[in-house]
Amino acid sequence: MNPVQAAMAAAAKAVRQVRGETVTYSRGAVSVFVTAVRGFTAWEKTAPYQGVRVGDRSTDWIIDAASLVVSGTQWTPQRGDEIDVDGVTFRVMPYGPENQLWQYHDRERTVYRIHTKERV
Repeated sequence: MNPVQAAMAAAAKAVRQVRGETVTYSRGAVSVFVTAVRGFTAWEKTAPYQGVRVGDRSTDWIIDAASLVVSGTQWTPQRGDEIDVDGVTFRVMPYGPENQLWQYHDRERTVYRIHTKERV
């Protein structure tokens, strides 16, 4: 790891310590407690009328991939998985032009950025 990568890793760790929330990540009846940092992504869509902007926004969760290990199995986020925090449930949903459920948040591919919508 070069000095720049080490500094970036230290900064990411500091962000998780300061802004991280303990959430419950669930798939069906199985769940795990993880630390996640809440964010968002604004998606712009093509509108049917000229001059009209249409968009959407997802609530994103930054989660270390290594923390999503259940019974020795590494989980990759799937549609319908849920993240619960403070009595509010967010469901993993596809967003953006490529209908992504998640993407890697770092070059080393160790952190997920998971796209969700609040379940009401």
